Amino acid sequence: MGVSTNQVGWRVDLSKCIGCRSCFVACKSENRTPLRTDWRYVVERERGSYPAPVREFISVACNHCDEPACLKSCPVGAITKRASDGVVLIDQDKCNGCRYCVFACPWGAPRIDTETNLVSKCTMCYHRLDVGLEPACSDACLTGALQFVQDFVGPPSNLPEDYADPALTGANIDFEP
Repeated sequence: MGVSTNQVGWRVDLSKCIGCRSCFVACKSENRTPLRTDWRYVVERERGSYPAPVREFISVACNHCDEPACLKSCPVGAITKRASDGVVLIDQDKCNGCRYCVFACPWGAPRIDTETNLVSKCTMCYHRLDVGLEPACSDACLTGALQFVQDFVGPPSNLPEDYADPALTGANIDFEP
Protein backbone atom coordinates (compact mmCIF):
# COMPACT_ATOMS: atom_id res chain seq x y z
CA MET A 1 0.00 0.00 0.00
CA GLY A 2 1.52 3.28 -1.04
CA VAL A 3 0.97 6.30 1.16
CA SER A 4 0.12 9.47 -0.71
CA THR A 5 2.10 12.57 0.22
CA ASN A 6 -1.14 14.54 -0.11
CA GLN A 7 -3.20 12.22 2.07
CA VAL A 8 -5.38 13.75 4.76
CA GLY A 9 -6.25 11.87 7.93
CA TRP A 10 -7.22 11.97 11.60
CA ARG A 11 -5.30 11.90 14.85
CA VAL A 12 -7.27 11.03 17.98
CA ASP A 13 -5.79 11.63 21.42
CA LEU A 14 -7.67 9.15 23.59
CA SER A 15 -6.45 10.82 26.78
CA LYS A 16 -8.10 14.12 25.79
CA CYS A 17 -11.50 12.95 24.52
CA ILE A 18 -14.13 13.60 27.20
CA GLY A 19 -17.10 12.27 25.24
CA CYS A 20 -18.76 15.68 24.82
CA ARG A 21 -19.82 14.76 21.27
CA SER A 22 -19.18 18.25 19.89
CA CYS A 23 -17.56 16.52 16.88
CA PHE A 24 -20.79 14.60 16.28
CA VAL A 25 -22.96 17.72 16.59
CA ALA A 26 -20.67 19.77 14.34
CA CYS A 27 -20.76 17.05 11.66
CA LYS A 28 -24.57 16.81 11.76
CA SER A 29 -24.92 20.57 11.63
CA GLU A 30 -22.37 21.19 8.88
CA ASN A 31 -23.54 18.38 6.62
CA ARG A 32 -27.25 18.44 7.51
CA THR A 33 -27.40 14.66 7.67
CA PRO A 34 -30.78 13.08 8.41
CA LEU A 35 -31.72 12.29 12.00
CA ARG A 36 -30.60 8.65 11.92
CA THR A 37 -27.69 9.02 9.50
CA ASP A 38 -24.54 9.71 11.50
CA TRP A 39 -21.25 10.17 9.66
CA ARG A 40 -19.29 10.69 12.89
CA TYR A 41 -20.13 9.17 16.22
CA VAL A 42 -18.48 8.63 19.58
CA VAL A 43 -17.97 5.13 20.94
CA GLU A 44 -18.18 5.07 24.73
CA ARG A 45 -16.83 2.08 26.60
CA GLU A 46 -15.21 0.89 29.77
CA ARG A 47 -12.06 -1.15 29.98
CA GLY A 48 -9.95 -2.42 32.82
CA SER A 49 -11.34 -3.71 36.05
CA TYR A 50 -11.77 -2.78 39.68
CA PRO A 51 -10.08 -0.97 41.31
CA ALA A 52 -8.93 0.95 38.23
CA PRO A 53 -11.58 0.84 35.50
CA VAL A 54 -11.16 3.35 32.69
CA ARG A 55 -13.89 5.06 30.71
CA GLU A 56 -12.83 5.60 27.12
CA PHE A 57 -14.33 7.64 24.29
CA ILE A 58 -13.35 7.15 20.65
CA SER A 59 -14.50 9.54 17.92
CA VAL A 60 -15.11 7.47 14.77
CA ALA A 61 -15.82 8.35 11.13
CA CYS A 62 -14.53 7.43 7.68
CA ASN A 63 -10.74 6.99 7.68
CA HIS A 64 -10.36 7.98 4.01
CA CYS A 65 -8.20 4.92 3.46
CA ASP A 66 -5.32 4.53 1.04
CA GLU A 67 -7.06 1.50 -0.47
CA PRO A 68 -10.73 1.85 0.50
CA ALA A 69 -12.68 -1.41 0.72
CA CYS A 70 -15.84 0.59 0.02
CA LEU A 71 -14.47 1.81 -3.30
CA LYS A 72 -13.40 -1.68 -4.36
CA SER A 73 -16.79 -3.16 -3.48
CA CYS A 74 -18.96 -0.61 -5.30
CA PRO A 75 -20.42 -2.25 -8.43
CA VAL A 76 -21.53 1.04 -10.02
CA GLY A 77 -18.41 3.20 -9.56
CA ALA A 78 -20.15 5.64 -7.23
CA ILE A 79 -17.18 5.83 -4.85
CA THR A 80 -14.04 7.77 -5.76
CA LYS A 81 -10.87 8.96 -4.08
CA ARG A 82 -9.68 12.49 -4.79
CA ALA A 83 -6.09 12.59 -6.05
CA SER A 84 -5.52 16.01 -4.52
CA ASP A 85 -5.95 14.94 -0.89
CA GLY A 86 -7.18 11.34 -0.70
CA VAL A 87 -10.71 12.17 0.44
CA VAL A 88 -13.09 9.31 -0.41
CA LEU A 89 -16.50 10.42 -1.73
CA ILE A 90 -19.78 8.80 -2.78
CA ASP A 91 -21.58 10.22 -5.80
CA GLN A 92 -25.25 10.17 -4.83
CA ASP A 93 -26.29 10.31 -8.49
CA LYS A 94 -24.52 6.99 -9.17
CA CYS A 95 -25.21 5.16 -5.89
CA ASN A 96 -27.87 2.47 -6.23
CA GLY A 97 -28.17 1.73 -2.49
CA CYS A 98 -26.91 -1.86 -2.80
CA ARG A 99 -25.00 -1.52 0.50
CA TYR A 100 -21.97 -3.53 -0.61
CA CYS A 101 -19.75 -0.72 0.65
CA VAL A 102 -21.48 -0.79 4.04
CA PHE A 103 -20.57 -4.45 4.46
CA ALA A 104 -17.04 -4.06 3.05
CA CYS A 105 -15.85 -1.26 5.34
CA PRO A 106 -14.16 -2.62 8.50
CA TRP A 107 -15.23 0.52 10.42
CA GLY A 108 -18.82 0.85 9.25
CA ALA A 109 -18.26 4.33 7.82
CA PRO A 110 -20.71 4.13 4.90
CA ARG A 111 -24.25 4.57 6.23
CA ILE A 112 -27.69 4.25 4.71
CA ASP A 113 -29.19 7.70 4.33
CA THR A 114 -32.57 7.34 6.00
CA GLU A 115 -34.18 9.89 3.66
CA THR A 116 -32.88 8.71 0.27
CA ASN A 117 -32.17 5.01 1.01
CA LEU A 118 -28.79 5.53 -0.66
CA VAL A 119 -25.40 5.24 1.01
CA SER A 120 -23.57 8.28 2.33
CA LYS A 121 -20.56 8.82 4.58
CA CYS A 122 -18.13 11.36 5.96
CA THR A 123 -16.80 13.63 3.23
CA MET A 124 -14.13 15.10 5.52
CA CYS A 125 -15.98 18.34 4.80
CA TYR A 126 -14.20 18.59 1.45
CA HIS A 127 -16.18 21.77 0.76
CA ARG A 128 -14.38 23.32 3.76
CA LEU A 129 -10.98 21.83 2.82
CA ASP A 130 -11.30 23.35 -0.64
CA VAL A 131 -11.41 26.85 0.89
CA GLY A 132 -8.63 26.26 3.45
CA LEU A 133 -10.74 25.31 6.48
CA GLU A 134 -10.59 22.20 8.66
CA PRO A 135 -13.41 19.67 8.81
CA ALA A 136 -16.21 20.86 11.12
CA CYS A 137 -15.73 17.98 13.58
CA SER A 138 -12.06 18.65 14.32
CA ASP A 139 -12.64 22.40 14.30
CA ALA A 140 -15.32 21.99 16.98
CA CYS A 141 -13.38 19.61 19.25
CA LEU A 142 -13.24 21.35 22.63
CA THR A 143 -10.17 19.55 23.96
CA GLY A 144 -8.12 19.08 20.80
CA ALA A 145 -8.63 15.31 21.01
CA LEU A 146 -9.71 15.08 17.37
CA GLN A 147 -7.20 16.57 14.97
CA PHE A 148 -7.27 16.92 11.22
CA VAL A 149 -3.90 15.97 9.68
CA GLN A 150 -3.05 17.61 6.36
CA ASP A 151 -0.18 15.31 5.30
CA PHE A 152 -0.95 12.04 7.00
CA VAL A 153 1.83 9.49 7.18
CA GLY A 154 0.99 6.03 8.55
CA PRO A 155 0.93 3.41 9.76
CA PRO A 156 -1.14 4.19 12.84
CA SER A 157 0.05 3.42 16.34
CA ASN A 158 -1.51 3.01 19.79
CA LEU A 159 -4.68 1.41 18.44
CA PRO A 160 -7.56 1.12 20.89
CA GLU A 161 -8.38 -2.41 21.98
CA ASP A 162 -10.64 -4.22 19.47
CA TYR A 163 -10.06 -1.62 16.72
CA ALA A 164 -9.98 -3.17 13.23
CA ASP A 165 -6.49 -3.54 11.76
CA PRO A 166 -5.78 -0.35 9.75
CA ALA A 167 -3.51 -2.38 7.45
CA LEU A 168 -6.66 -3.93 5.92
CA THR A 169 -7.27 -0.77 3.90
CA GLY A 170 -4.50 1.67 4.82
CA ALA A 171 -6.72 3.62 7.21
CA ASN A 172 -5.54 7.19 7.68
CA ILE A 173 -6.05 7.49 11.40
CA ASP A 174 -3.63 7.53 14.29
CA PHE A 175 -4.17 7.39 18.04
CA GLU A 176 -2.32 8.86 20.95
CA PRO A 177 -2.73 6.95 24.21
